[in-house]
Amino acid sequence: MSTSYEQQHVEYPSRKRLAWLTAGSAIFIAAGLFLILSDSKETGASTISCVVGVVSILFFGCCLCYILMKMIKKEPSFVVDEKGFVDSSSYTSGGSIAWTDVENIFMYELMGQPMIGIKLRDEKAFLDRQMGIKRKLMTVNTNMVDATISIAQSSLTLPLDQLYVMMVGRWKRANPSVTNQQPPEQV
Repeated sequence: MSTSYEQQHVEYPSRKRLAWLTAGSAIFIAAGLFLILSDSKETGASTISCVVGVVSILFFGCCLCYILMKMIKKEPSFVVDEKGFVDSSSYTSGGSIAWTDVENIFMYELMGQPMIGIKLRDEKAFLDRQMGIKRKLMTVNTNMVDATISIAQSSLTLPLDQLYVMMVGRWKRANPSVTNQQPPEQV
């Protein structure tokens, strides 16, 4: 998006949160190694321990790689301007979205975590552009909460309700026909 910096709001990932996530991932990788290397006298328990250990190492190893890449790249996790927004806050981030493509913006809570949900006008075309597991995860999210894109507080430093108000204001300015948007819910 080529607007001046003064018209943009740029969010960078919290280094403190990334450090905690790195430590957490490393602990689960170590736990997976412990499960694989532990000596169990029961054959069934040993097999289950190995499977759980391998799954833990693979999943949290991928998480650790993703977090380390976020720490090294030092790129914004979220940018809002008058034309739209760029979401790179998570693996299932939406990328660059124009306000004219947005049908609705709302707040919701999922497993105790507040989120901003964005429903797109042409959801199918957007999902068709996504690849592999990212597409599947976004489709599951769409079916659960009717939001094509979800933005979590954990990837941002600005409080989510403030970001929501900012996004809705810019969305309404870009789409004057939008009048029935609800105010932010208390989460």
